[in-house]
Amino acid sequence: MEKREFVFGALIFLLMFALPFVISENAVLDDNAKIDKAYECLKGKIEDKCSSLSLEEMIFSCLAVGECKDEILNASKNKECWPSSDCNIKTTAQAILALNKKRANTDKPEAWLFAQNKTPSGIIWYLQIESNQETACNITYSDSSYDITIRADKKINSGAGSCLSLSEGGWWLEISPECYSKEFKISCNKDFLTSLLFKKTNSNTINVLEKTNSASAGGTTTEKINSFCFGVGKTCDYPGSLWATMVLDYLNYDVSSYIPYLITSADENAKYLPETFLYYLTGYSSFKTKFLEKQKNNKWWFESDDKFYDTALVLNVLKNDFLEQKTNSKEWLLEVQGNDGCWNNGNIRDTGFILYSSWADSRSNIHVREDELDCEDAGYFCMSGADCKGNILEDYNCARMFRCCDKKEQEKTCEEMGGEVCSSSETECEGNVWNDKASDLNPGQRCCVSGVCIEQGENEEIECEEHSGICKDSCDENEKESDYDCASGEVCCTKKFAPPNPNSKNYLWVWILLLIILVVIGIIFKDKLRPYWFKFKSKFRKSKPRFPRRGPRFPPASSSMALRRPVPRKIFPPTQRRIVKRPRAKPQGELGDVLKKLKDMGK
Repeated sequence: MEKREFVFGALIFLLMFALPFVISENAVLDDNAKIDKAYECLKGKIEDKCSSLSLEEMIFSCLAVGECKDEILNASKNKECWPSSDCNIKTTAQAILALNKKRANTDKPEAWLFAQNKTPSGIIWYLQIESNQETACNITYSDSSYDITIRADKKINSGAGSCLSLSEGGWWLEISPECYSKEFKISCNKDFLTSLLFKKTNSNTINVLEKTNSASAGGTTTEKINSFCFGVGKTCDYPGSLWATMVLDYLNYDVSSYIPYLITSADENAKYLPETFLYYLTGYSSFKTKFLEKQKNNKWWFESDDKFYDTALVLNVLKNDFLEQKTNSKEWLLEVQGNDGCWNNGNIRDTGFILYSSWADSRSNIHVREDELDCEDAGYFCMSGADCKGNILEDYNCARMFRCCDKKEQEKTCEEMGGEVCSSSETECEGNVWNDKASDLNPGQRCCVSGVCIEQGENEEIECEEHSGICKDSCDENEKESDYDCASGEVCCTKKFAPPNPNSKNYLWVWILLLIILVVIGIIFKDKLRPYWFKFKSKFRKSKPRFPRRGPRFPPASSSMALRRPVPRKIFPPTQRRIVKRPRAKPQGELGDVLKKLKDMGK
């Protein structure tokens, strides 16, 4: 018996110790198998079939698995723009990216893109001049010179000719549209700095260009508006400008003159998820906050007509960001992956884009030259051009649209990141985006990026979130309303119980193993477990309410009786019992007289 107890204890110990590791390892192996299956599915769909694919399918297949390069070149117009029948900005930019990954020469299509420069309309520009003290300045343009004064309150005293009028409030000088092509030279008698501001017509939001010029007393700065977009014809093409600007930035061109148009026209073009492009181009965390807030059900993005494409677009720019939204999104993609390994019912474009944006890092070396080294293995850093504060290294490879940089991004303060420093007692961040890499944080502090710090207990959604719920206006079909707290007008939605999805992580063998172990334990220790079983049954019986019973009633067997072999006995059918009405009790005196008479009769 002691041996059995030892075996039982050993099994339980091994189960408790090894099961978490087995499950975790199985999950990783399961994910890797799914990714491998996705690559196999895509390759199977395009093998020897590139010429029959659409141009978009060829481009994203080339990005994911390096196929269809020649077919992409043949689909161009004189190898300078795509498609050959009707060249457009977006497709040409995407083709340049795919061909560049295959080390094809793209000088002609790059030149074609720059030839499509347009000057956007609807943007108002301002000249800003600042100094820590009152200073007299001189502004020169068009061979004319004008004197102004920057007062101690940083307001400007007057305009400067026909091109520069005093803005409302007197903080800046508004530049006339007729003077956007002119160059302005500024000199002051105290230390000063200058920059250009811009905003969309009829908007109250003022945007600041990242570039700022400064000079000491008597020095000179130069400001000139350089604002462009991409477009075929007379108008700007916003989705084309997004892709062209991002691809040209990846190719290490200066694209700062295209940023103002992309920013000011973002709100009216929300379906293209412009914040993802702007985050890649500028590195501003405020843009990241905006597109993270657009995630649906904490799993995917769906702003256009294809949530698989939109989700891949977001994941494409999240290289060094370790975010819950990113992890959840990749897990969701593996959950909804088709049985054949592809996504969206075998959609080649979406499958190629998902693989390129989400799992290109460790799945393939198709874009690496023999003489090219891995950037991070060499001790350098893969990042966007906006984040690189050093030199771009051309002979080192990075996955996706990231470049190899020899210098890590310089640390920024929380304010420089667009955030607010929260104390240790403020555990919530409205917007739910933290950045703990700010250089000015003390122990216990965190940086709430583009949000507001909330004191403990202020956030009414804490209780809902603690119970794996989401506060929203209404619940989806696969959710139910719970009683946990949410903000006014919202309900807490939690997931309904659903059976395990066989296409997700398969732990069936784990449950089978557990069942086998329990059965073995029951067989080995059946004699010891039998008394506890009868005790359990007895306790369960006692807990039931008593009702009138028919037939013979037997006393419950004790635990000792339960171990004996039962003796056969004959069971008689139940008899119908007659209910006898009891006579009413008489008073004590009458009863004594009756007893006395009976006694006398017996004599």
